Amino acid sequence: MKKLFTTLLFSVCLILSTHAQPMDLKQCIEYAWQNNLDIKQAILNQRNAEIDAKQSKTNLLPTLSASAGQHYQFGRTIDRFTNTFVNQTIRSNNFGLNAGLTVFNGFQMHQNIKQQASLEKASVENCENIKNQVALNVASAFLQVIQSSELIKNAESQLASTQESVNRTQKLVDAGVSDRSILLVQKAQLASEKLNLVNAQSTYQNALIALKILMQMPYQQELSLLIPDVQKTEIYQVVTVNDLYTMAEKKMPQIKQAELQLQASSYQTKMSRSLLSPNISLYGSVSTVFSENAKTISDVKVTGTQVIGITQTSNENVLQPVFAYQTQTIGFGKQLRDNIGQSAGLSLSWNLFNGFQVQNQIQKAKINQDINQINLARVQNSLMNEISLAVNNFNMSQQRLKASEENLEAQTLSLEFIQKRFDAGAGNSFELIQSRNNYNIALSNQIQAKYELVFRWLVLEFYKGNPIIL
Repeated sequence: MKKLFTTLLFSVCLILSTHAQPMDLKQCIEYAWQNNLDIKQAILNQRNAEIDAKQSKTNLLPTLSASAGQHYQFGRTIDRFTNTFVNQTIRSNNFGLNAGLTVFNGFQMHQNIKQQASLEKASVENCENIKNQVALNVASAFLQVIQSSELIKNAESQLASTQESVNRTQKLVDAGVSDRSILLVQKAQLASEKLNLVNAQSTYQNALIALKILMQMPYQQELSLLIPDVQKTEIYQVVTVNDLYTMAEKKMPQIKQAELQLQASSYQTKMSRSLLSPNISLYGSVSTVFSENAKTISDVKVTGTQVIGITQTSNENVLQPVFAYQTQTIGFGKQLRDNIGQSAGLSLSWNLFNGFQVQNQIQKAKINQDINQINLARVQNSLMNEISLAVNNFNMSQQRLKASEENLEAQTLSLEFIQKRFDAGAGNSFELIQSRNNYNIALSNQIQAKYELVFRWLVLEFYKGNPIIL
């Protein structure tokens, strides 16, 4: 128990020390893949499909079964060894070995092998599709966290700047140089910026919790993120919907899954048609039996004579000796060897009419195939719609970031100009505070636009089949 406790404690410490290290986006996604319940369930479904695929292949092998039994017969019955009626309890044992092999059944098993192979591959693609969705959700939540952390830094910077202005104005008021109303306005602005900082911190904590939930990470476990460099670069290039769809159609697992499901349903239709064909099978068996009523003579004694007739000429009695027989049950092993029987044969069965069950099954298989055809078209349309929306969002994000950067630049110049006028005594505190508020809003919008563009770019890279990394 001490050794087990030490091992468990070491494992827990190792896990906690590992996760205490900053995690980048790739590590967060991999952590979510390992712990997400939907992915775990999809993996189990995939294993079931693998077993079904293996079973469809082993169905081609012959069947072999063994049987054994012990029986008691009571009352009047026919002795199988003497063919006479006896009235006693007889114990017997029987053993058998049976084998069978399907020679032909309309290629049902071969079609089943193809169907199960397609379903197995579809289960793999389904798992990949779920992993992709989890990766996108984690990426979005990851960017929300680092965006919130950057907003906290800006809020802290603005708070420090305002606090410095308050301290400076306080000294001027105490010296009688400045009006107290200016100090009150600045203190009101300071309180407002403290509230902005609290709100930013709350947003960060909520974003961090949302990320932990997506990663299936315990709430009490510490999570620190490795902040990537997401500055605007030349990698952001406009792509067309058709070009992106052409790339995505070949790589997206939901498309492959729908295609494989359609393929599996086509094999199911062929299997249904094969039910109209005859079945040809080989069979063989070996059996033996033991009975305690099977006797053998162990000793013979002459106990006397008996008259069986008279001679024709002298009328003398014809005598025959009378024998007394001692018997014993034939040995178990000898009976099993002596009573071995074999059989082999070829059987043919053909279902000529069963209330149109086969015909109806064929029709249902065709309908299911049409349903899967429609599902494939639906998945393709959905992918086209998603890509159209993703490209539009990416293009709009580029324009939004450009506009927000221009606005931030203008608000920065305006704040610098008004700050200089205020320091020179030509401006008032209301103008300065309004300018600072406009600058803070512009900066916040620029940060949000920057991370939105990063996420929209990651979405496009995802549809191109590239990994989601920063």
